[in-house]
Amino acid sequence: MNIEIWHRLRKSLSPLQLVALPSVLVLSLILGGRWTGAFQYLEWRALDAFIKYRPSESEDQRILLVKIDEATIRSLGRYPIPDQYLAQVLTQLQRHQPRAIGLDLFRDLPIEPGSADLAIAFRDMDNLFGIDKVLPETVDPPPSLPIDRLGFADAPIDQDGRQRRALLGTQTPKEFRFSLALLLAEAYLTPRKIQLENGRHDPSTMRFRSAEIPRIRANFGGYIRASAGGGDMQMLLNFRNGPQAFQAISFKQVLSGDVSPDLIKNRIVIIGVTTPSAKDYSSAAVPSVIDDRKHWVYGVEFHAHTISQILSATLDQRPMISAWPEWAEYLCIVLGGVVGILIAAYIRSPRYTLLAIALVTLLVIGCSYLALLWGWWLPMVPTLANFLLISLGLDAFYQYDRLIQTNIKAQQQTLRILKQAKTNLEIQVAHRTSELQQANLELSQAKEAAEMASRAKGKFLAKMSHELRTPLNAILGFSQMMAQDSTLSEANHKRTRLINQSGEHLLGLINDILSLAKLESGKQSLREAPFKLSTLIETVEGIFRLRAEQKGLSFRVEVAPDLPFSLVGDAQKLRQVLINLLSNALKFTHVGHITLRINSLPPTDRLTLRFEVEDTGEGIAASELHKLFIPFEQTESGEKSKSGTGLGLPISQQFAQLMDGEITVSSQVEQGTLLTFTAQVSLADSEYSPQPIADEATIIPATQRSDRVEPEVSLTVGSGTIHQVLALMPSSWLKELHHAALRLKGKQVIQLLRDIPPEYDAAAHYLMNLAENYEYAHITEVTAQLIQE
Repeated sequence: MNIEIWHRLRKSLSPLQLVALPSVLVLSLILGGRWTGAFQYLEWRALDAFIKYRPSESEDQRILLVKIDEATIRSLGRYPIPDQYLAQVLTQLQRHQPRAIGLDLFRDLPIEPGSADLAIAFRDMDNLFGIDKVLPETVDPPPSLPIDRLGFADAPIDQDGRQRRALLGTQTPKEFRFSLALLLAEAYLTPRKIQLENGRHDPSTMRFRSAEIPRIRANFGGYIRASAGGGDMQMLLNFRNGPQAFQAISFKQVLSGDVSPDLIKNRIVIIGVTTPSAKDYSSAAVPSVIDDRKHWVYGVEFHAHTISQILSATLDQRPMISAWPEWAEYLCIVLGGVVGILIAAYIRSPRYTLLAIALVTLLVIGCSYLALLWGWWLPMVPTLANFLLISLGLDAFYQYDRLIQTNIKAQQQTLRILKQAKTNLEIQVAHRTSELQQANLELSQAKEAAEMASRAKGKFLAKMSHELRTPLNAILGFSQMMAQDSTLSEANHKRTRLINQSGEHLLGLINDILSLAKLESGKQSLREAPFKLSTLIETVEGIFRLRAEQKGLSFRVEVAPDLPFSLVGDAQKLRQVLINLLSNALKFTHVGHITLRINSLPPTDRLTLRFEVEDTGEGIAASELHKLFIPFEQTESGEKSKSGTGLGLPISQQFAQLMDGEITVSSQVEQGTLLTFTAQVSLADSEYSPQPIADEATIIPATQRSDRVEPEVSLTVGSGTIHQVLALMPSSWLKELHHAALRLKGKQVIQLLRDIPPEYDAAAHYLMNLAENYEYAHITEVTAQLIQE
């Protein structure tokens, strides 16, 4: 029987063996922290919270505060208050028979006028008590005040700057002295035949009748090695909690006689400064009675709380705050750890473990709060710390151990499943391998088909470009020749212009489609070269200023003064995007202005140019902004204009992205549109000297579409240069070139252009570029002018 009981006991205690060592370590850590004062600050704050949130108490009508506030000082006109006014107030109070008067003002030196009157009041008023300061640094008492009516005003302040203790008595080099609060409380109780005596349970403390004041020692409650040794008699303040703990009137009211005698008769009256400028205040657990918005309590209020605590304990049996003996406090901390061990060891479910921890935590807090209401300060913080660390830590340890056991079982089960699945996997792998080989073959065939389709698309576009451009350029050439025929009627001239405009429109559409195809296929690339930004701006301005003025619009160009002179980038694409954006602005603006702004963003590795095109045109609805950069999509205003294909802005956006930039738009209907275009360029070295492009030979037709993207031509040869180079060639060569361009004989034009001397290679390259792009009209225009000359 005994063996069976022993086995059951060992089995029930087996969970504790696993956690014995970690529990002892945690407990030692907590007890060591308590002994060194690590929890002192938290215990002070917990005490403050309990005191602050206690049930509200009624006003103590045995005490009256006379406050010297800012209004009083302003009315008297000076501070410190002259002795004359103090003497008058003391006389005024004495007429209404107070039990005792406490003057919480230092008067070691006379403050004229009226020092003689105040000295008489100190000497003759038996219930008047004054103050001095006995702890370093000392302040002398009033010269005429008897020693038996002199109390000190010193108060201990905790390390966090708050006052929680009251110093009732201390041993000075000459004698044992009492505080002002204790003398006033004694003066109030003496007529009731209640005398100040030594304590019964602790002879070193004080008591009034059966109310023995708990004396704070070095280790008291949450205090660890506090400065409470020697002959000091300190008491823990049990603040009177309430919205109006004490009645308070102003010094000015008493001086003017505007006070009811019932407020003064048989009360303890304390006079003190209650203005922040005097700095006679400290932080405390309760708000100020004088002004509850302040985060401090004035010195006169601390005296009132101390007196009220002594009187309430003596007459009303209100508890003072005591602490357990040290051994009982440490035992309480150990019991908290034991409870944590039991919860972690014997509650298996994590949910119930957390519930038990929460309930015990609330129980400890609730018991500590109730104990404080009964006058006991328990070691709540270290007890909770010990309980929570052990319970949560050990529970986590147990859960981890259970998780490991579960994982071991799961791994064993997994191994069995893996062995069972091994054969199936091998079969599936073989089957999937054959499927993958078949899929790879199909993907390879699909890839080849896609590449063939892409090549066919490229060949088709190139073929269509050639097949469409050749007859279109013939149509354009003949329409231009017919336009020069003076024998045609006005109606035929109009028809000729219509043919020319329609042909240029269709040719531009073909160029746009080819540009979009190049971008989509990734064949479009940057042609970076040195260029002058000022020349690019002048070129664009020259193209659009006259057209804007013809529509009655103001055209503005605003260039930041700090922009660099020479840059390296794809000037052609910059010009293409700007022309497209300005064409859109010109098309949809009928009144007002068009503004082109050029500046730069803060520099990084490369310079980022920022172009803004702002107009006062029709504007774009917010619901249509997303259409701007979709190929072949047009806004409502674009569709009404019945021109354009919706390719210009998409292509321009891709050009901008190609230059590491972007185009953004903001617009309001009937107010205008702001298009912002950014592009990255590099600073040109000093040796680069890019040729001007202000007079380049690119012809912008009057019927330029709003979303047209210009064909890529060289930006480094001007029309003046072309004119000079061709003027050097023989007249027969010029006529042959002119007739070959008129008849759209591309091979003959290119063959003739190869005759241009090598030193004019740039001009020859420019003209060949025009021929390759079927721009024969530009060639015939220049040669016709030279032939006429």
